[in-house]
Amino acid sequence: MALQPRETGTLVDLLAGALSEYDLQTIVAESTGDDLYVEWVGSGNPLKQTIRELIEAMEKVGVTPQFLAEVYRKRPRRNDVRQGIALLYPEIIGLAAQAPADFDLQTQGITQEKTQGTFAPGLQRNIKNHLNMLSIGQWAQRLSEIQRQVCLVEISGRSAGTGFLVGPNAVLTNWHVVEGAQANIVCRFDYAEHPVGGRETGTRVAGQVVWHRPYAQAELTSTPDNPPPLSTELDFALIELASVVGTEGIVGMERGFIELPSSSAPIAVGTGVIIVQHPDGAPMKLVIDSDAVQELPPPGNWPRIRYSTNTAPGSSGSPCFTMEWELIAIHHFGDPAWKAVFNQGVPAYLVREDIVAAGHGPLLR
Repeated sequence: MALQPRETGTLVDLLAGALSEYDLQTIVAESTGDDLYVEWVGSGNPLKQTIRELIEAMEKVGVTPQFLAEVYRKRPRRNDVRQGIALLYPEIIGLAAQAPADFDLQTQGITQEKTQGTFAPGLQRNIKNHLNMLSIGQWAQRLSEIQRQVCLVEISGRSAGTGFLVGPNAVLTNWHVVEGAQANIVCRFDYAEHPVGGRETGTRVAGQVVWHRPYAQAELTSTPDNPPPLSTELDFALIELASVVGTEGIVGMERGFIELPSSSAPIAVGTGVIIVQHPDGAPMKLVIDSDAVQELPPPGNWPRIRYSTNTAPGSSGSPCFTMEWELIAIHHFGDPAWKAVFNQGVPAYLVREDIVAAGHGPLLR
């Protein structure tokens, strides 16, 4: 929804009465990752003119809702400001209430920047080489959706790995995460840190494994490629949940699920990789490496992808995406060498092919 001139004027008056110049700079940085006077407007103007030019610039790239959601969070006692924002963008109430994932921005596995609670930190500078011309608002909206679809996998009350919804009541994780403990599996959704401190404990749903494929035995050794994994050694477990959580309403919309692709994504060495994960059983984290893919399997051979995006114990089973949020792999393994140089995932389209061939395709719809 584009703001009309009169609405822009009303919003300018509201914000000028609630934000100092320092507040404005801080909120712009936290909601977009960019500097107010470098990326958005010129310096030296009165506050109202600065706010007007900022809104006009944000409207052009579709990031105004993310900025206003951060204002909404930062001013809990300013009901006049909150009501004014909600009248213009009713969806911001849900957007502001949702706990954002933490960002860890990397290049070839080396952390460049850490931020908490931002929608798209440094998106225009840090990762644009691997993005098409996408709206930042659309990118952030897709992140918000994925947050609702990734879960912590627990066994007998203890964290074991990460999973994600691939159907209304189906979760995908690694077989090695749940191997030997199928009777006590629980998937915990919405486990995240609040922007102002504290944690959302999330929603727990029980489930059981209905189909799986093993990992390669060599992947338990120091020489994981000898012999290479077979086409059936995909290290995944398909979990059917006790309730249809994918159709639940979350902040005004359906939780949904991540669709497994039917073919390989068009990726190459150097493609950026995003991993949404619960490392060490912690609240949800987001790691971005803008130059990640190291090695791709030849067609029909060696069903693995290698990348440099960082993970930790508990990240097994996490979804791996391109910078445009295309699902490419399920993370399952890290370099066993003392000085690790790669992480590894199973191509998502191969997992889908195997599930459908086994007769469990209906769970994916």
